[in-house]
Amino acid sequence: MEKVIVVTGAASGIGREVVKNLSKEYIILIADCNLEKIETAANEFKEFGYNVIPFVFDVSKRQDVKALANKAKSLGNIERVIHCAGISGTMNTVDKVIRINSLGTLYINQEFYNVMENGVICDIASNSSYILPKILLPSKRTFKLSLQNEEKFLRRCVKRSKIFHIKALNGDMAYLISKTFIRWYAQKCAYKYISTKNIRIFTVSPGYVNTPMTVVEKGKLSDNMLSYCGLQRGAEPKEIAALICSLSDPKCSYLIGSDVLCDGGCIDNGYGIFSVLSKYKDKSKNERW
Repeated sequence: MEKVIVVTGAASGIGREVVKNLSKEYIILIADCNLEKIETAANEFKEFGYNVIPFVFDVSKRQDVKALANKAKSLGNIERVIHCAGISGTMNTVDKVIRINSLGTLYINQEFYNVMENGVICDIASNSSYILPKILLPSKRTFKLSLQNEEKFLRRCVKRSKIFHIKALNGDMAYLISKTFIRWYAQKCAYKYISTKNIRIFTVSPGYVNTPMTVVEKGKLSDNMLSYCGLQRGAEPKEIAALICSLSDPKCSYLIGSDVLCDGGCIDNGYGIFSVLSKYKDKSKNERW
């Protein structure tokens, strides 16, 4: 039977570099929301001898994720799912940030659990998931709503994203919450997945990464974060991709449910919520906190 690896968000950034790190013996199903970009990436990979199949989907729609999982299953045995698809807090509405990052990860994990016999799922979180203190996060009860009532879960997360009453901050808050959810959900899945179907799941939390998305958005917040970085620079996508591919290899089979923080030491050096809020200090003078 053919061996299959699925990489979401594979048209650019970390996802693209993950594909470059994979063995050419696999069928690699590369998925993204942009048809033109994913087809361009597929053509480039094929020129270098990779056996890739492009797939266009919207990770915030369960039916699209189910179609992706079924496509992967039809190709052979799914050995790895590397879920890199996601958006930043400034790329869309607060609602969409939660739908894509949080519910999208939930759909990926659930739908691939249904079709995999064994293997690995790696979800990409962020060092941002370490920033918010519990008092500012939605409760665990709210996170658990994602398994029972998705729309209610969404409403509560959106409401919590607006806790500071600063419109410009809402997107960043939604991003922090969505990435915290990803770590929580992967940890919640870990025991069930490994004990029932021998599916190993874990998360990786990068810091600032030099991708096309982050370069466009680079500003006071990212400069502040990098001031806490021991290397005084952002990571290159290939550095994070190498870590992901190494940890998802069968040789790392004892790594289950954990999050691996890879941010150049930013969180350990004190980067936190007050660093984020400093970006909005001037904007908040005439707004209520």
